[in-house]
Amino acid sequence: MEPEIIIDVNEMNFEEEVIDYSLNAVVILNFWASWSKPSLEYKKMLEKMTRQAAGQLRLAHVNIDTSPLLSSKFGIYTLPTIKIFYRGNIVGELIGYQPEYRIVRMLNSIQVPDPSQLQLEKAEAYLHEKAYENASELFLDILDEKPQHPQALFGLAVASLHSGKAIDAYYILKDFPASPLYNQAEILLPLAKAMSQYQEGKLPAENDLDFSFSASMRFAVSDKLYLAIDGLLEILKEDRTYRQGLAHKTILALLELLDESDPQLRAYRDELASILF
Repeated sequence: MEPEIIIDVNEMNFEEEVIDYSLNAVVILNFWASWSKPSLEYKKMLEKMTRQAAGQLRLAHVNIDTSPLLSSKFGIYTLPTIKIFYRGNIVGELIGYQPEYRIVRMLNSIQVPDPSQLQLEKAEAYLHEKAYENASELFLDILDEKPQHPQALFGLAVASLHSGKAIDAYYILKDFPASPLYNQAEILLPLAKAMSQYQEGKLPAENDLDFSFSASMRFAVSDKLYLAIDGLLEILKEDRTYRQGLAHKTILALLELLDESDPQLRAYRDELASILF
């Protein structure tokens, strides 16, 4: 039977459900009360984050009204308050309502061994070698075990874009979990959407720039990234705000797909900057 990832704890089960459990996983201990609106909102946000983490976290709620001894033990004077446990110790805390990114940053600072790390490194090596099908298979194997693994999701999205599977990439990127890769996923999303629309015949076709954009997406679907970028740069020379910045956004995504060692990357970034500024 799989352990519960969101539970209520009190003085009776705290040692087992928080301290013992934290020997092998990160536990967020959340102090809340039914009369505190901020802590109720926080409670919902933490539960969403925990579900997205797909088994990598446990969230333990403590109602300070029904567990006053625990509240006193940890010196809770402000709601909401969370304390992060790992290996039986408190490794972080946040007092008062905090934005989601601060919680994510704290959780990411905790070094938890990842048993899938070796497999992940192999998949990323395949990605670097442009063996996209092999990379995709390994990323999918990781995701079978951890469906919300950010690195595996991002790697699969990148492999899918290179392979012309834009719709698969789009559905991965549009609901990407909160993680250090979230911003990079947001950069790739407009490209995945535009490539998907090209494949479905749904791109605008009202003028010459629209036809040029479609041609660039045809090259992107075929993984001819240089040709796609060249076409988009020509569009920007004609209209820097084409389709509310669509050409700009898709160029940024294509540059994200290029390897940092790619000799063309710096030249493309410089040319883009010279056009826009």
